Amino acid sequence: MNYNRLLGFATFFLVSGLLLEATQPARWTTSQQSEFLQGEFNGVSVTSDGKLILAPALEAVLDSEEAFIYAAVMDKGGNLYLGTGNNGKIFRVNSRGSGREWARLEYPGVYALTVDSTDRIYAGAGPDGKVYRMNDRGEAQVFFDPDEKYIWTLAMDAQNNLFVGTGPTGVIYKVNPQGEGDVFYDSRETHITALEWDLEGNLLAGTAPGGLLFRISSNGSPFVIYDSPLQEIKAITVDRYGSIYAAALSRLGDPDHEAVLQSPAQTSRELSPTTAAGEVTVRISGTEEGSLLEIYKVDKEGLVDLLYASNDELAFDLLMRNNGNLLVGTGNKGRIISIDSRKFVTFLTQTPEEQVTQLLERQGTLYAATSNLGRVFQLLSRPSSVGVYESKVLDATMLASWGMIEWRMSNNTYRLVKVYTRSGNTEGPDQTWSDWSASYSDPSGSHIQSVPARFLQWKMEFLQEGETTALTSQRNAVESVTISYIQRNMSPQLTSLTIHAPGLAFIRTVAANPAGGVSPGGPDQAHLRSLPRAVRDLGTPSDQPPPRQIYSAGAQSISWTAEDLNSDDLTYSLYYRSREETRWRLLEADLLVTYYTIDGVSFPDGVYFVKVVVTDRVSNPAAQALEGELVSKSFVIANSSPVLELGVPQVEGTRATLQFSVHTRGSVIHQAEYSVDAGRWNILFPEDGIADSDSEQYTVGIESLEPGEHAITLRVVDSVGNFATGKTTVSIP
Repeated sequence: MNYNRLLGFATFFLVSGLLLEATQPARWTTSQQSEFLQGEFNGVSVTSDGKLILAPALEAVLDSEEAFIYAAVMDKGGNLYLGTGNNGKIFRVNSRGSGREWARLEYPGVYALTVDSTDRIYAGAGPDGKVYRMNDRGEAQVFFDPDEKYIWTLAMDAQNNLFVGTGPTGVIYKVNPQGEGDVFYDSRETHITALEWDLEGNLLAGTAPGGLLFRISSNGSPFVIYDSPLQEIKAITVDRYGSIYAAALSRLGDPDHEAVLQSPAQTSRELSPTTAAGEVTVRISGTEEGSLLEIYKVDKEGLVDLLYASNDELAFDLLMRNNGNLLVGTGNKGRIISIDSRKFVTFLTQTPEEQVTQLLERQGTLYAATSNLGRVFQLLSRPSSVGVYESKVLDATMLASWGMIEWRMSNNTYRLVKVYTRSGNTEGPDQTWSDWSASYSDPSGSHIQSVPARFLQWKMEFLQEGETTALTSQRNAVESVTISYIQRNMSPQLTSLTIHAPGLAFIRTVAANPAGGVSPGGPDQAHLRSLPRAVRDLGTPSDQPPPRQIYSAGAQSISWTAEDLNSDDLTYSLYYRSREETRWRLLEADLLVTYYTIDGVSFPDGVYFVKVVVTDRVSNPAAQALEGELVSKSFVIANSSPVLELGVPQVEGTRATLQFSVHTRGSVIHQAEYSVDAGRWNILFPEDGIADSDSEQYTVGIESLEPGEHAITLRVVDSVGNFATGKTTVSIP
């Protein structure tokens, strides 16, 4: 650490010395793709290995003022045609970027577009689908009416035969240039959702709801290449080597594409800002199965490889570039993903709209069409003029003071970024939050200027370099950003205090060391609590075993529970006093366990209270430590046995009557019993009907005694389990 940074830390703790913070600082590091993706970015890319880079510029080309762009196609002259909903409009954007409404169909949704070798445009519309053919002036004529509800996808072969994928009957029609059509293949699926050609001229088809990927030969012979576990093959493309790429998604609700586009997946991921055991694992995005999206590569041998999976996104289109990178248009944050040959995933850019539904490229120029709202953007070969990343909001769970912010870049040109912070006490940033701070200049550590609060957010602005850039250039990449903070110290709280039944004793159970070696903190564990928790827990069980419970005469056990919102280490002190006293006397200090057994034999008989005091001083400087306390209900310690006083038995005929009294010290009488001639024990109630005091009178009458001498035995037990016995004899004539 350099001198300036050390001085910054010293200043921080001097200024905040009166704020009563706990001394367990936390660090929140954002360094993985999954973590960066929880933020919002504009003009910034997020790479597979967890880096922020300046994204390629995204330039608006057309605002259709329609809700959806379902389909897009480009002719040989570079003119872009867009099928929209829900007014049946087709837009045309010429090669110079000028766009306008070009045609309007009688059906609200234009779901599919294609172009033949003479640059004539064909459009599939629905519901009650028809295929239209347009002349160069945008005038539409019905070209083919298959009597189907939906036309989902179109594909044109080299002979200008049109193939039409429909629903809900799952039929593919082949239509010749004269508009005469026949069933080419009946899939027995509900919907044909995607059509594409492989390098051998076979037709590739995707279906729903079975999620099947077909290859159909020119004579209509089908073969299932892959049966996806998801419900729909949404998009298909092929690379120059003949490998097939397919995007599968799980359909939400209604099988119509409108339902998919208008019912986006609303899922989110929450990651803890710190790790429980001090471990950090790097994971490559999309290497596990996904419930919403899976993207496959099928090689020429038919082997299927899962390239990417997600539980958060839907894919609407695939585009294979000449450099071997696969681009994916996704929702519902309008992002474009790039997947390279190593399966490295870069979130290339984020559009202002919800879904990227179509991707096209011509001579290196990339276009992205969106829905919600329907717009067209061009990705340029220069960096974005605006590059802003806003992190997710850090929740410190309570009022916190902020330490240092530091960031690491792939080179030393850190002046190409500016970093800011803001804080507040509402979960989402609003007008009650502080303003963004002045920019921080030192990537090795700058003290955060934002006011103490529960929540914090950081922002990073990338400065334009004035250079051309590849779509996934990693020049000046930000590799990590770390925030340190310290929670305001909160008093520990005792949440319960239990007085157990007399005679119950706790015996501590020592946990075995699974490693069989020396535990952290040395052989005597003298400095164990000085270690970070991640180190302290190594080789030791996370939970101490509960104590054993045994009976021990005179024992009186106490147990308690406590919590600390700062997760500080806690120690306990135990005090006692009798009912007649006002001064608390220390019984035991610096307990680490939450139970204690009093040796009641060492105490005079009487009524007592105990008080437990909890403190977090082992985790805080002495002047900043806080404590809490809890007083028990009263309990009795009585070591003296009850005193039993017998009267003289009275005999009348075969009946004997005996009166006796019982007195206790400290306790109350619990129960009295008698037995005749060592027979069964019989319970007695006192003369007032209830045993509830330290002095009771009893009368026992015994009927129908046989002539001769009889032994009457009495047994009395008090409320803490002390016994007294007595015996007398009677003679029946």
